[in-house]
Amino acid sequence: MKCISPISLCFLLCLCAFQSVSSQNAITPPRGWNSYDSFSWIISEEEYLQNANIVSQKLLVHGYEYAVVDFLWYRSLKGEKNSIGFDVIDEWGRMLPDPERWSSSRGGRGFSDVAKKVHNMSLKFGIHLMAGISTQAFNNNTPILDTITGQPYMESGRVWYAKDIGLPSRACKWMDKGFMAINTTTGAGKAFLRSIYELYASWGVDFVKLDCVFGEDLDLGEITTVSEILNGFRNPIVFSLSPGVNATPQMAKRVISLVNIYRVTKDDWDKWPAILSHFNVSRDFSASNLIGAKGLKGSSWPDLDMLPFGWITDPDAHEGPHRFTNLTQDEQRTQMTLWCMAKSPIMYGGDLRNIDQQTYDLITNPTLLEINSFSSKNQEFPHITTLHDVKMEGYNVTKLQFTYSMALTECIDPKASGWFSEKHNQSLERICYKNPKQDQEEPFCVNKRELQMASLNQRYIQSAHMWELKSNGTLVNGDSGLCATVEYLLAEGYPNGIRSWIATGRTGEIYVAFFNLNSEKATISANIVDLAIVDPSRRKLRLCEGTETWSRTIIKTNDTFSAEVASHGSALFVLHCH
Repeated sequence: MKCISPISLCFLLCLCAFQSVSSQNAITPPRGWNSYDSFSWIISEEEYLQNANIVSQKLLVHGYEYAVVDFLWYRSLKGEKNSIGFDVIDEWGRMLPDPERWSSSRGGRGFSDVAKKVHNMSLKFGIHLMAGISTQAFNNNTPILDTITGQPYMESGRVWYAKDIGLPSRACKWMDKGFMAINTTTGAGKAFLRSIYELYASWGVDFVKLDCVFGEDLDLGEITTVSEILNGFRNPIVFSLSPGVNATPQMAKRVISLVNIYRVTKDDWDKWPAILSHFNVSRDFSASNLIGAKGLKGSSWPDLDMLPFGWITDPDAHEGPHRFTNLTQDEQRTQMTLWCMAKSPIMYGGDLRNIDQQTYDLITNPTLLEINSFSSKNQEFPHITTLHDVKMEGYNVTKLQFTYSMALTECIDPKASGWFSEKHNQSLERICYKNPKQDQEEPFCVNKRELQMASLNQRYIQSAHMWELKSNGTLVNGDSGLCATVEYLLAEGYPNGIRSWIATGRTGEIYVAFFNLNSEKATISANIVDLAIVDPSRRKLRLCEGTETWSRTIIKTNDTFSAEVASHGSALFVLHCH
């Protein structure tokens, strides 16, 4: 009988454990580079590989392992973002790389050569996809491929085509000329999606960002079908959803087990108000215990979007990187700190060929990346004060003037209730919404016959008969199954005041971040007794020692700790308390 030495046995056990972990998806928030913020949709193979090479050489050691090609890699530069007839598709209606920009794709090779080069850099290769089917394939009425037989898909004695599964009435809101949803209740619809993902998996794709499928564009049928397909693949593929306009925790709970990443905001760009909009969202998803929930073959993470730092372009521009971010150094620190405290995936968006040292130091800050990957109990921390001893548990606003915007949400969301019908001007019936939490505001009303003209995603408001007012005060959309709500938006002014987050580390440390959202500097304080919010067993804390990350100030206190925080800036404490 042959014996295995203790050292060999230990090696085998470690190898098995490593393979078990590495075969899982997104155990920590994924980290990498995405081409959108710097190249919009016009990136070339050379530009992509140059950036991927820098990820490999300078960022991989810091956990950045994905290099993602964002949208329209299949569109000729002769087209525009929302145009038709310029996409490269095969005989089955599947998108192929534009050979003018991706020369290695010629001869039916797709992204195989690019993926191989990325893998040789020890990175993982990602692509962006639009949900559904392209309008170009629909108009051409391409046949559906049955990947089992290699022949056109047949069911009920006939061949199925693009026009049998495409739904023109459900075109993507922001690319209505380019893509439409498909009927995933049919065998042909499922076969079409399987043919897509089997092709891209054969190229070596490790990451898929599926767009126009979540938030107000929610398509649970496609998300579920794609998830089932990816779950059947031997090699794991991280599954990401985008965008997240009007996404809610209730909505997220329907998809978290199916995906690994899901956007919870609209696109984020380099403007201070865009950063502000993420504070409430990140708080709500954390409070719903959604950070790091069980996902597709691993974990799932609420996504606050890419980091628009460094050398970038403009939203949806037909132009590559040409300007430096508009965010100040303090604003970039605030964004990076919030993203890491909320454990969002970290996808850098700037052109890495022109990254400056200050930006590089920020996105590779070891304390922030440790928090992002390994901290726990991450949540907003309400127990902070200013010098004037004013409790700031939410945020203040400079003016309380509201405007309104209709949105869709899950029908179980409390914000879905509050709809009622009333007579107006004796004969005209209208539908109104009143949020009890907004008592100072008049109800939002819309004439019943004009409901289809409300400011909602057009795919949901084709005709008035699609809406039904229920006795429980919800207004149900018959097409999507979601309910209408009304968002009260500040007409003037943005949130200001102060915010804070707290989390615990792997070795018992406590992380506390202060955020100053005001236009002037502020001194923010907290008491160490309140830090027990993350560990009630340590309620009698007597002493905390540590440092503030940005100023490198040494902290030692048995009472309060504080920091003078610049306008739009942040402070980050690493504390050891007992």
